[in-house]
Amino acid sequence: MDLEQEKSLSDYLQILRRRKYTIIVPMLVLLCLSVIVTLALPPLYRSKATILIEQQHIPTDLVKSTVISFADERIRQIEKKLMTIDNVNKIIQKFDVYPKEQNLVNASDLAEQFKEATLLELINADVVTKGKNTKATLAFTLSFDYKNPAIAQKVANELVTLFLDENIRSRTQRAEESTKFLQEEAEKFKLEIQKIETQIAEYKDKYSGSLPELLTSNLSSISRLENSLQQLQLQEKMLEERKINLNNQLVATNPVLIDPGNKNAKIETRASLEAEYKTLLNKYSETHPDVKTLKRKLENYKDEKPGSPEVNINNPAYIQLQSQINLAVVEAKNINQQKSNIAEQLKKLETNVSQTHQVERGYSDLQRDLENHKTKYNELKAKYLEAKLSQNLEVEQKAEKFTLLEPPRLPEKPEKPNRIKILLAGFLFSVAGGLGAGLLAESIDSSIRNYGALTQILGVEPLAVVPYIQNEEDKKRSRRNKINFSILILGLIAGAGFAIHFFYMPIDILISKISDVLLHLF
Repeated sequence: MDLEQEKSLSDYLQILRRRKYTIIVPMLVLLCLSVIVTLALPPLYRSKATILIEQQHIPTDLVKSTVISFADERIRQIEKKLMTIDNVNKIIQKFDVYPKEQNLVNASDLAEQFKEATLLELINADVVTKGKNTKATLAFTLSFDYKNPAIAQKVANELVTLFLDENIRSRTQRAEESTKFLQEEAEKFKLEIQKIETQIAEYKDKYSGSLPELLTSNLSSISRLENSLQQLQLQEKMLEERKINLNNQLVATNPVLIDPGNKNAKIETRASLEAEYKTLLNKYSETHPDVKTLKRKLENYKDEKPGSPEVNINNPAYIQLQSQINLAVVEAKNINQQKSNIAEQLKKLETNVSQTHQVERGYSDLQRDLENHKTKYNELKAKYLEAKLSQNLEVEQKAEKFTLLEPPRLPEKPEKPNRIKILLAGFLFSVAGGLGAGLLAESIDSSIRNYGALTQILGVEPLAVVPYIQNEEDKKRSRRNKINFSILILGLIAGAGFAIHFFYMPIDILISKISDVLLHLF
């Protein structure tokens, strides 16, 4: 048989009356504990500063900053740099934060406790950039929580100062690094340009006659030299004909004036024999009998014969012809020398022309490298000047910067703990604990309290139900319970008012605010 019975509202009210002490005592104990905990928690004061992110004053179309990272990213980077264990412990020692804990925990745990007390919050706003909705960081808050409000303000001031200084230092450092990098790269390209110019100078010196710009001049020189060579050849031919003519005249001329008494006498000299021999060679070959006879005569001829009379050449015509022949010989030598010089020059010019195309490729490569390096050098130089301008922008703080909008103030009331919330939570927990204790006591009690339970046990209803009849003692006890309950309620109300007055807001100010709200609503 199922002994369970659904309980009505009156049954629960009877349980509350019957288990009132079982409910009230744990509830009061828990409520007192929550009040003690609320009062025992140390107050934490928060000193907070608001830092505004100001955009660049000068339009970016005129001067661009070399710092291109986003503001929120830069803020988090600065936070990581400042919140190192060494930096945090310096701040702790400077302001004597956590004096008791310094001897109990190590530096790392102390730094973690400091970081937990430091709060950095970004203030973002929805903006439209290039037709897209994005979030932009407009400002951020930096706060520090500590039990001493004055120290909390000092530490917050120190953190704000470090943030502002680190932002300026990091931005200036980045601008300087960009400027230095571009300057160094420009110097490298300058050295490369000088190196290539030296190579070009050596190349032009090595192939001075085969450079592409000299090709037209070389071809013109070759043409001019060829014309000169043709003229020299023509002069040489004419000179040879002249020499033959002079030799013929010399052979026919007697070197000595003839005695009038002996007109047929003829004096032979080596010069006359040689001239005659050359004349015969021009007409006949060496095997001709006349040539052979004259050759033997030249071989047997002696200019100086002992005891023979000296020949005195005194014919002016003969002497003049011989001088002209000698002059023609000298001219022939000069023409041959000029022909040799022109041939040597032609050979050199032809070699230069033949090498021009090969030299042009190497020369073009060097010129192309030189132009590319000059172009890159000019680009780097222009970028260096822009970076230098951006560096001045950062030094003079005309670029994006952090501006202290609200400095840290001395907190007047604690930020933590929220005693009202703790008291409310303690009250709800105590009520739940008291009710839970009463229901637990009721569930383990097997007493029969009404005829419904008896009917379930016996299976039949009783013939009659006699109600409970109160006597005087019961009435006195009931009055005492009502008085005690009223006192308890008044005590709870007074305790709540006391807590609100001292831990949240004075009662008169709270009543004034509530009245203003009610007047505004109604």
